[in-house]
Amino acid sequence: MNVRVYQGLSLEEYREVLEKAVREHKLVLVLATCSVDYEGRGASTLGEGERVIIIKRDWAFLIHRPNGYSPVNWQPQSSVIDFEVEGGLLIIKAVRSRPREIVTVRASDISLVVVADMSDKAEFVEYVSEHEIRDLIARNPSIIGEELKITSIEKPVEPGFVDLYGIDSNNRIVVIELKRVTATKEAVNQLHRYVIAVKKSLGRKDVRGILVAPSITKSALEYLERLGLEYKQLNLKQLRRILEEEKKTRSEKKSGANLLEFFKKR
Repeated sequence: MNVRVYQGLSLEEYREVLEKAVREHKLVLVLATCSVDYEGRGASTLGEGERVIIIKRDWAFLIHRPNGYSPVNWQPQSSVIDFEVEGGLLIIKAVRSRPREIVTVRASDISLVVVADMSDKAEFVEYVSEHEIRDLIARNPSIIGEELKITSIEKPVEPGFVDLYGIDSNNRIVVIELKRVTATKEAVNQLHRYVIAVKKSLGRKDVRGILVAPSITKSALEYLERLGLEYKQLNLKQLRRILEEEKKTRSEKKSGANLLEFFKKR
């Protein structure tokens, strides 16, 4: 692995380093004091603070605060990443074309830049993905102990996309946010934003918010309860068994159909 570390440069020199590294599809890590603005499917502003900026080889763009495992702003893959120095700031603009989204970083100070040549071709095996969990619950909501009718998957609302959206046995709207890892206060905030958006768009107060995850932090659970939201625990091993049984059943049905077709042709 080839790694280069840059410190003590002017903003213009950092701009040149970053521009070259991104153009050559290197992995880039920046420690900077910066503010962040986002516009696209929604909008947000984050005041100045000390953060970690990561630009990956495929131009995925992530900004992390000093705490928490999830980025505070990100682009899954940028179409354009632009750098310029203006008014004593290094401005980094990551633009995604479809859907049109822009993350703008204004860095007043840069402490460190790391540029690395990295390669990783190992196979990644994920035993239960979030999409598998989502689709399984959509097919069989009783898995989380609820009698629900799921009416929409990845339903768009103003702050983003609701994983599962439906109606319970009392005809109340249900908004479900899924996590395949331990749920934190950030997940609670995300669910809360979705519930507020749905209440506003429908003009209804009877909207339930359910956070579904294998586990939840104590502070997140307390926060969830204060907001009047709900938590349902997932058993990932049980879900894996159900998925394997479904796969086996589909395979047996396909084999049976193929055998029947074979005899029909004879």
